[in-house]
Amino acid sequence: MEPKFILKYRNLLWLFAILTGLAFDQLFWQKPGGISFFIFILLAVLGGLIPMWVENITIPWTSYLLLLPVLIFSAFTFIRAEPMTTLMNGLLTVGSLILLTISLRNGDWARYDFKDHVLNLLKFILNCLIGGVAFFLKTQPKPNQQTDSQDRARKEGKNQDGAKRQTRMAYMRGVLLALPIVILLALLLASADPVFGSRILGIFDWFSFEDIGELIFRLTYILILAYLLLGAYFFGLVKSPELNHKSQDDSQDKFFIGTIETSVVFGALNLLFLGFVIIQFTYLFGGDQNISIEGFTYAEYARRGFFELVAVAVISGLIFSVLSRVTERKTPIQKWMVSGLGLTLLALVGIILVSAYTRLTLYEDAYGFTRLRTFTHVFIFWTGGMLAALAFLEVTQKMKRLPFVLILMLMAFGLTINILNVDGFIVKQNVQRAVNPPTEDVDNQLDVAYLSELSLDSVPPLSSNFKDESLPEDLRQKIGGVLACQFTARDLTEKTPWTSWHFARSQAFTQLQDLEDELSGYRVYQSEDPWGWFVDINGDSFPCNAPWD
Repeated sequence: MEPKFILKYRNLLWLFAILTGLAFDQLFWQKPGGISFFIFILLAVLGGLIPMWVENITIPWTSYLLLLPVLIFSAFTFIRAEPMTTLMNGLLTVGSLILLTISLRNGDWARYDFKDHVLNLLKFILNCLIGGVAFFLKTQPKPNQQTDSQDRARKEGKNQDGAKRQTRMAYMRGVLLALPIVILLALLLASADPVFGSRILGIFDWFSFEDIGELIFRLTYILILAYLLLGAYFFGLVKSPELNHKSQDDSQDKFFIGTIETSVVFGALNLLFLGFVIIQFTYLFGGDQNISIEGFTYAEYARRGFFELVAVAVISGLIFSVLSRVTERKTPIQKWMVSGLGLTLLALVGIILVSAYTRLTLYEDAYGFTRLRTFTHVFIFWTGGMLAALAFLEVTQKMKRLPFVLILMLMAFGLTINILNVDGFIVKQNVQRAVNPPTEDVDNQLDVAYLSELSLDSVPPLSSNFKDESLPEDLRQKIGGVLACQFTARDLTEKTPWTSWHFARSQAFTQLQDLEDELSGYRVYQSEDPWGWFVDINGDSFPCNAPWD
């Protein structure tokens, strides 16, 4: 029989799990999002760490490093309001938290291979489902140290314990007998004295039979969440030491494919990509005049291909990383052949990535920035960094560290997006494009409807541009119309609980309040469609598609 894990303060874990579940209910039930997610994540982390600190359980410093992305990305959820950025922050927070739990007591997360990550994740999910039960079955409180005399006294006290048990049962029977009598007499006294009756009934004002369904639902998800948290705590405490990475030499890898097969694949891809690159140098990198010669207009060509090229780069990087790991290379010549063809492939993919970036730039010049284009813009740079990392790992024969590099790259991408402020970046770039159009044949009109769709992250740069008197007056009027849409179509004045405080919302409210007099001259009205808001700017009507926060 498997020995039980001894915990001196076992009850702390399940108590913290229940308290965290209750905190989740208080933070999120019928409340808009804000700082509440950060508080919940902080409570969940402390709920698992405090019992381990009390038990003097050692946690490696490499595991503590994962607290940085957990806290940083959870904090950005109440700093940034752009939806995709918020979703990414939530996913990176949860992902970092799972990785922290899996490697809590071994600290080997940076050394895990792809197979390790997949198997550990499956074990974690399974343990969250059964870990709550396993916690009580496989852990036990630490027994108190007793002397022989105390042991004898404990045996002799069994009879006394039986007597005490009978006494407790007697008390319970007395309470059950007294309860209906007290209720009956209390009702009679309440009918005899209306003041006393109002006091008695006031005790039950918080409860309504109409809300019993809601109470049952809330209690259910609190208990489910507490159970899952307890399973995660149990996994980090008891199971994570079993998941330490066992280092292996490269010679112990299991190879599945020979040098010839990999060389053929790399060679074929190199020929394909080389032909593509030659064509790109013929006209794309030579300027937009060469594009017109091929029968495409500047705008038509800008629409084509950059997403496909990014996909080609990502897929090629995956193919290279897989084949590099599973190819058997017995002789130095075979090693140089595979590495040389693979590095050539990465170089050509890098040029394709430059082509994708060039096309994206053409598209942005022709039509302006959007969220998707901005995310792709940033992603291209980090994909290029990933290709460089692959080349370095191949040259140094450290391809096993690829999962660690991918984790760092993903976190760096998320951090870049947060620092950039996607919606603020879109405002700055599109306003600059309206002031100084990149070419004469593009429409440089500011898209008021699209800017009004942006989140509250866009308000600070919009306010700054609106106050800039050096901008053309027509452009300033359009920016003012966007701000008027933001001010009127969003209910920023509604008071929210402190748990829903959001930095972007607070900052936008302050800046829009400062501009209230200037924005009062704009007519913002609602159409027959309850979701249709419009603003009049210089006699023209523009839709206010500002989403509801």
